[in-house]
Amino acid sequence: MTRAISVHATFGVGKHDYARMARPLLRSFDASRFEVRVEDMAQIPDGRQIVLVATDEPITAEQASQLRDFVSAGGGLVLLHGTLAAWSSSDAIRELAGWVPSGPGPLTELIVRPDPGHSVTQRIDAEWKVRDELYLSEGPPLDANVLLRASWRYTEQVVAYERACGSGRFVYLGLGHEPSTYQDPNFQKLIGRLLILAAGMQAAEAVGVGLLGYGAIGREHAASITATSGLRLAGVCDLSAERREAAARDWSVRVHAHQAEMLRDPDVGLVVVGTPPSAHADPVLAALEAGKHVVCEKPFGLHVEEVDRMIDAAAARGLVLTVFQSRRWDPDYLAMREVARSGRIGEPFYLESFIGGHDHPCDFWHSHEPISGGTIYDWGSHYFDWILQLFGDTVRTVTAHAHKRVWHDVTNADQVRVDLTFAGGAQATFLQSDIAAARKPKWYLLGTQGAVVGDWINEPVPSDFPARVMVFSATGEELLTLPRRDEHGFYRNLADHLAWGEPLAVNAEDARRTVAVMEAATRSIAQGGAQIKVEI
Repeated sequence: MTRAISVHATFGVGKHDYARMARPLLRSFDASRFEVRVEDMAQIPDGRQIVLVATDEPITAEQASQLRDFVSAGGGLVLLHGTLAAWSSSDAIRELAGWVPSGPGPLTELIVRPDPGHSVTQRIDAEWKVRDELYLSEGPPLDANVLLRASWRYTEQVVAYERACGSGRFVYLGLGHEPSTYQDPNFQKLIGRLLILAAGMQAAEAVGVGLLGYGAIGREHAASITATSGLRLAGVCDLSAERREAAARDWSVRVHAHQAEMLRDPDVGLVVVGTPPSAHADPVLAALEAGKHVVCEKPFGLHVEEVDRMIDAAAARGLVLTVFQSRRWDPDYLAMREVARSGRIGEPFYLESFIGGHDHPCDFWHSHEPISGGTIYDWGSHYFDWILQLFGDTVRTVTAHAHKRVWHDVTNADQVRVDLTFAGGAQATFLQSDIAAARKPKWYLLGTQGAVVGDWINEPVPSDFPARVMVFSATGEELLTLPRRDEHGFYRNLADHLAWGEPLAVNAEDARRTVAVMEAATRSIAQGGAQIKVEI
């Protein structure tokens, strides 16, 4: 999308207070994608590409004729919930819609299933539960494309569809009775895509992805990419002939021995850089120079200077640059973040976080400081990303200490501790230790009205499992039920961004902040634990 889509939105106040319920939906619209004006239906304004309506109020014959002519001339009309039923007596509206719904049925929980074959519903949850009313019908017109269905008393009912009308497009989405519907991420995402579709635009073509590196993490990337609609594995590059053979065998994909070969392939539109942490910048810059979007493995880099060069190169070419902060989708983190953002524990002001045990450090990339950047850059890449998402304030000081006492055969420190203070006075601590015979909680978060504690579960490798998350308040304790992990959440979001321009979950500037914190912590250790003053 090169410019914002103009949207004339009307939300009525009657049987349903659509004007109040729609506020979260309006707040969800990205201003770079949509220019929304909330206006009444007195006249369809000139120059508006899309009309979005949710109302119980009837439409006049003149308004209906205006809308029909507007759509026929190339405009888009999106009707929500009971609007079509309220307007069903109009011949002009029936001409646009091609059918008339009956009902609604009683308020209940509906299991909504997106049609997997339509671009608008790609990467939306396969089963979506929503409390709403269902408008019934014998089916939409034959030329309609069904978007959503729901089971109703052992029949399949159409919940949403779209159809071409003249040079424009008509869209019906029969949900929107409850405030919770307008707050639902699936609903908000769907509305955004329907507005783009109604404007005559389509999702971008599936993007071919090339992997630079095919070690263990490369296989994970390949599996996630092939499981994500809108992306397809188009190439693998690795210096090792054995790994190239494995990639060709695993995925029947074109393989390359040299980076330049893959970057010349026009079928590769996005490159995943999975080289060692100390060697991210050069291949990222080469891929950007070749006109490819880039996913960089974490850590983004070891120094802010190289990160800035990568960000500037992507911005100069208008290309996507993101970092594989896959732990943003960890269920225990999402649960803790939801509690913290909800205000349930008041204002969060203090966090202790921990990862480790008493175990020999793992393989070369992670344990050799010239390659890894040091212990801070391993799990710290995830933990500082979490911390900076929880505390949105500016980091003012960074202080760090390290121990080297047991594992002398590797160059990383055995233990690091990093303390952050924020502009508003909040504090956060990260501790990673390979010499901890007793584990601390994964998280210990204090708020002004409560606390959240994440305790490791008793497993041989507890970091492979979500923590047990408890919320404490003056009224008692609660063990949280964790959401299911979206195993492909990072790539689903990336595909949504590439196809529809939806917000990128991990932007390069966020990842830069994480690198800036880790670089400052490394300086603090080098200076004997000195406090480093920063503006991060």
